[in-house]
Amino acid sequence: MMAMVQDSVENEKKCICLRCPSFPRDCKGEILYCARGESRCEIKGRGCVCSVCSVYLENQLQGLYFCDQVEVGSSKTMMRKRYADEESARYEITVDIKDVAAKGRSIICSMGSLKKMPFSFDDLHFIPAQAAKIPLEREEKVNTEITIGPRARSPLRLFSPIMISGMSLGATSGNVKRIISEVAGRLRIAYNSGEGGILEEEFAAASRFLIGQYTTDRAEVDVEVLRKVAAVEIRFGQGAYPGKGSYLPESKVTKETSQVRGLKGPERSDSPAHHSDMTTPEEIKEKVSWLRKATGGVPIGAKIGCGDVEADIQVLVDAGVDFIALDGFGGGTGATEKYVRENVGIPIIAALPRAVRFLRKLAAKNDISLIAGGGLRTSADFAKCLALGADAVYIATSALIAINCQQYRICHTGICPSGVTTHSPVLAKQLGFEEGVRNLSNFIGTSTEEIANLTRVVGKDDVRKVDLGDLVSLNKDLALITGARWLSGE
Repeated sequence: MMAMVQDSVENEKKCICLRCPSFPRDCKGEILYCARGESRCEIKGRGCVCSVCSVYLENQLQGLYFCDQVEVGSSKTMMRKRYADEESARYEITVDIKDVAAKGRSIICSMGSLKKMPFSFDDLHFIPAQAAKIPLEREEKVNTEITIGPRARSPLRLFSPIMISGMSLGATSGNVKRIISEVAGRLRIAYNSGEGGILEEEFAAASRFLIGQYTTDRAEVDVEVLRKVAAVEIRFGQGAYPGKGSYLPESKVTKETSQVRGLKGPERSDSPAHHSDMTTPEEIKEKVSWLRKATGGVPIGAKIGCGDVEADIQVLVDAGVDFIALDGFGGGTGATEKYVRENVGIPIIAALPRAVRFLRKLAAKNDISLIAGGGLRTSADFAKCLALGADAVYIATSALIAINCQQYRICHTGICPSGVTTHSPVLAKQLGFEEGVRNLSNFIGTSTEEIANLTRVVGKDDVRKVDLGDLVSLNKDLALITGARWLSGE
């Protein structure tokens, strides 16, 4: 709390805190809260004498219970401390209301939702091969290579099923983009450009593994640039805010960012919620065909936030896409409104099984690659997605953590202290290029090997062979959702 009055001997003599019925008797020695800040103890409201104190009157203070007041939220509104037995989520709702009331606008937040879902990938376990099936030894080779868009004229062939999801220049620093492209080139993994253009260094490092994103902002789409990528992804939405447009705050638009994104200068960049030229299934089909011809036959896919899974997939299958990326609730973002992030979409653990079943129903599963993303963190998460039917996984936040992100969750502010989402020259020094390349390479390489080892555990020699029969659910409802066996064996 910022001092409201001078902490002086004179004011201390006038202070009547000790006579207050709410004074915390267990915190002896405390006094003059309007100058020294809140109490170390929890305050129980039994009445307040602040308004009749001469210090209060002389300094024309407002409010009561200075013994319990702290600055909260981005608005720094003064409010009581959270009680020890009070749920943090409940208290946070109160703080959010204070922020909206103080600022008159929606709360902006970063990263994915932390809302606890009814199920998680931790509720799925692998069934080990023992006698009926024999596990493989570590030295026995397991194939980790996969193909995105197998029916395309120029399929995307990769060393690992782990792919880096789209993160725009501006949302992340240019250094992060350079690190990711360098790692992609070295390890032969796919990575997505995200919105906002592509740096020349990215093309030089890994154009053979670069998925160019076709965004809703036509000013940021350059067909000549798309002709140089290995695949094209039409971005319809993402897990953090499906059905809503994205934006990059003006404070994060540097000279480099504005040049690459085609902006006039430091200005806010907004992307529409939908493609103006793709508002019907027929128009989507025409766009897919046009992109396929314009890019020479590279895989053409689509990214959607998880919602009306079957209906959306039907349109995309009819349009002739080569791959579909599903981004579930909990997926990360550089900036969006909190009320959207916390209340729209469904998690990938529920959407992925539905997508797989529907593609099989349409007899399209072998022709269309399925990429799962949204809140995935560990090699076990990745492997379980493969078992549920995904051909590959998209990661973003876990990649940033590997590079240097420490989850301050203030990406939208431009003051990221780890140098990952900032454009401040001083803060950017916290992220070294070689160190970032080494760390991300280690994470991707080790995670890929761990997926291979889990494949060995279930007695198989190819990550593409891991399937639903290799999983058991610890939760009966999740067993129904995923189709995996429950603990009873049924």
